[in-house]
Amino acid sequence: MKGFRDIIGQERSIKHIRDAVRTGHAAHAYILDGEKGMGKKTLAAAFAKALQCEKPVEEREDGEPCGVCHSCIMADSGSHPDIINVTHEKAGSISVDEIRTQVVNDVQIKPYSSKRKIYIIPDACLMTQEAQNALLKTLEEPPSYITIFLLADNKEMLLPTIVSRAVCLSMRALGTEDIVSYLQREKGLPPHETETAASFARGNLGKALLLTESEDFSLLFEEVMRVLSGVREMSDVMISGAASEAASYKEKRDDYLEILLLWFRDVLYLKSGGDPEKAVFKNRLYETEASAEQYSYEQLGCIIEAIKTAGSRLKSNVNPEYTYEMLFAAMR
Repeated sequence: MKGFRDIIGQERSIKHIRDAVRTGHAAHAYILDGEKGMGKKTLAAAFAKALQCEKPVEEREDGEPCGVCHSCIMADSGSHPDIINVTHEKAGSISVDEIRTQVVNDVQIKPYSSKRKIYIIPDACLMTQEAQNALLKTLEEPPSYITIFLLADNKEMLLPTIVSRAVCLSMRALGTEDIVSYLQREKGLPPHETETAASFARGNLGKALLLTESEDFSLLFEEVMRVLSGVREMSDVMISGAASEAASYKEKRDDYLEILLLWFRDVLYLKSGGDPEKAVFKNRLYETEASAEQYSYEQLGCIIEAIKTAGSRLKSNVNPEYTYEMLFAAMR
């Protein structure tokens, strides 16, 4: 990580951060709020690096870390003694003992080599009630030299008293064009792959990166395309077989339904005279345009509702095979 200029989007949050670095008035606590993959860790790491940079801030460009001083090199290597990344053993929670050991008790020790001591707490929403209350005591009377970053998927899961004592920076969804440009520039991927991944990720760069690197997603995508290409001619027996195959994607059911939903929204969009260049599946225009001719507006509306209903049924633990059979019958 070089600095703020290397972060895609998040202009509003970065402007606030640059001002804090330039003026030397960083808050004692920040909440970076947004779903996984939106860049919370990247932004917190860049902020911490800039705050700890040894080069005088007036000699740096717009608050950027210099990247070459001893502090910046340690920050990049993950070995900076005054940038502490809080860890936890259990996957689903951060215990009060972990917060006390790594933060509450540790803040009493002054920085080793910097003017400031920084704590980054990923998955802050996983803190137990006791852990949050322990942290709250530190936030109420923080030492002058500390800054704590709470990375939250949903800040509403944090105590209101914690939220009120922190500066909240919300991570915003990126534009599809920004993600496409990044994937083509940094990953060298062809346009049809980047556009599908970017559209499917809905503004989440981290998710888009995972999709382009996931062989499982590619296989899932091709399976959904196979169903879509033949569903109108499927017999009841074939629908039953397709439903059984769809039900086997237990961990990917949301992605399966999302691909279907985006596909039929493309079909409806093109049928309404939409610009093909703005379709999600631009590399499949022949198929989507053919479907636009085959389905009526009423049928497309019913199919989109059927996909949403299938999602609700699956979340309610209705039999998956039965749910997909009903959905594919509606699509037929």
